[in-house]
Amino acid sequence: MIKKRFRMVPILLITVVVIACAPLLLWIRSSPPLALKVLDSEIYNLEISYQITVLLLAVIVIGIVYGMTGKDGLAYLNLKRRDGIIRPEPWIGVKPKATETWKNLGLNFAVVITLVTAVVIYFQVVHGGSVSLDLYPGGILILVFALMNAFSEEIIFRFSFVAIVSKYRYSPYVAQGLAALVFGVVHYFGNPGGILGVLMAAFIGWFLAKSMLETKGFFWALTIHFLQDVVIFSALFMK
Repeated sequence: MIKKRFRMVPILLITVVVIACAPLLLWIRSSPPLALKVLDSEIYNLEISYQITVLLLAVIVIGIVYGMTGKDGLAYLNLKRRDGIIRPEPWIGVKPKATETWKNLGLNFAVVITLVTAVVIYFQVVHGGSVSLDLYPGGILILVFALMNAFSEEIIFRFSFVAIVSKYRYSPYVAQGLAALVFGVVHYFGNPGGILGVLMAAFIGWFLAKSMLETKGFFWALTIHFLQDVVIFSALFMK
């Protein structure tokens, strides 16, 4: 019984850390600790301040995970591992053929998730308003912010759970479930937001945690999230 209780400590600890990060991100968004004045645009400056702060928070999370898992956990940050065996998930239509691997599934879902995000963001953010976007520095900043945001959120909300679950041999569904729950709730206040945003983010959290577990790498999680964020930041900066 004691061993069983002790075995629960790592997953409980990382869950507390990630849950604590969720309101912290909302606070950083509304009151950035950094007040950088890099560009003429206040919107861009606020985003730069936010992204740098959250990136530092992600580095802290990596440090915590390393302290709990050692090099085994950090192995999931590998960007070269893009393939792996797909665990069937019939309830969402994931019924891989004998020759189908994550190279196929990752690419297919990258396209589908990006298109769905574009449709939802259009109706939630863009529809009915006038839009314009300066290509410089706006276009470049969209890519930079999308990459920073995708990396930081994947570290905090996916990598953290995946590394702990793998190290301590929990069921993979523990990581996927926690990633879905926390990421979904946080996005009630995000973009896309509301109940639809929660459902979308929960699925994304679940699926990207699955991608890390089954490829033992970071590539598809970062790539899919990056493409989503390119769509989201484009819409936000075009308002």
